[in-house]
Amino acid sequence: MIQLISQILKTFMKLFPKGKHRNRAILLAMIATIVPLSQLFIIQIFTHAILHGDKSNIGKIIETFALFFGLFAVSHLATYWQKTYRVTVFNDAMKARGGWRSKSTESWVWALSFETNNLVHTFTQVFVLAGFFIWVNWQAGLINLALVFLTLEVIRILFQRQLVTQDEYTLASKLKKPVDNMIKVSTRIKSAEIGTLVANAAFIAALAALLVLSYMNKINATDAVLLFLGFRMQNTNLAQTSSSLMRFARAKANSSAAHKYRHLKVEDDEEDIE
Repeated sequence: MIQLISQILKTFMKLFPKGKHRNRAILLAMIATIVPLSQLFIIQIFTHAILHGDKSNIGKIIETFALFFGLFAVSHLATYWQKTYRVTVFNDAMKARGGWRSKSTESWVWALSFETNNLVHTFTQVFVLAGFFIWVNWQAGLINLALVFLTLEVIRILFQRQLVTQDEYTLASKLKKPVDNMIKVSTRIKSAEIGTLVANAAFIAALAALLVLSYMNKINATDAVLLFLGFRMQNTNLAQTSSSLMRFARAKANSSAAHKYRHLKVEDDEEDIE
């Protein structure tokens, strides 16, 4: 898994030159990481108010609801800004690298930029959430962390195979023997969905552990509800990571094709992401 993260970070540093471009990209990743965590804190406040709040104090109830919906609105606005502003960040980073000779390569680098950014903040988010879960309840948190490592290891294996497969597809295209699009799409989607199935299995195992801890009175109701919602959020992140990594493999293979296969004397000799 360290090798996988290292590869993603290497691509991230290649895409975003050191300085303001990389700093802006890191800022986007931080916002994307903080927003889900803040939403869990908001849910914790809301759950505690429902289960343990003073229902006779109308003023306190109104204050809690106002705080809940206000913070929720801010988090969604931050997500909107992050997802729209990143287009400007990617464009500025590309211009800083001198532009592109081929529109085809430029489109693949755009795709690679999106997937790299997604993966950086998704991986960060997964481990930040895992740490938060340990803080909430160390027993459930450690079980969850073990399941996360197992899931990511399976996804890593799928990704490495997909990277080899995508390189083969790209080479076949350069040799004027392109593989049928149905086969290429099907292969990528199957790998992504296998990763999603593994993530779902880990999610079910985490819920089973949560139920056992609840029956053993090792966790209170508020924290149990919070962890259930958090595990669900984490499961979505892991499923997205699986899909994003397969798209990352495709974009990386295509964006670096000219560099890898320059000995074939192909016409496209533009700059690539190695």
